Amino acid sequence: MNTNFDPRRGGPQGVIAQVVAVIVGVLALGAAFMFSLVVFAVVAVAGLGFWLYFWWKTRAVRKALREQMEAARGMSSGGDFKTGQTSGPQAGGDIIEGESVRVVEPDKRLDERGNRG
Repeated sequence: MNTNFDPRRGGPQGVIAQVVAVIVGVLALGAAFMFSLVVFAVVAVAGLGFWLYFWWKTRAVRKALREQMEAARGMSSGGDFKTGQTSGPQAGGDIIEGESVRVVEPDKRLDERGNRG
């Protein structure tokens, strides 16, 4: 039987070996921590760069949306849709609401076949 464990070599380690193992472990953890800080810094700078690029490229779209919103506000107060200008002050105006019914005169009505009756 072939095993990778030799009980004759696996005895207790000396104090110096344990101290060296602790020092190597602490140095490995420190190096991993420093590497992760560098990686996080690179990711943060890349993310900021992407956000600034996106912000810069969409500035014309944001300006157009802002102008459309202002034009829509002008329309809600009785303005012209194409120019975005209002027709004048709307204070004191009358709002008329109602329903309409279309009444077709008898001589202009259509029968079932589509002919005038």
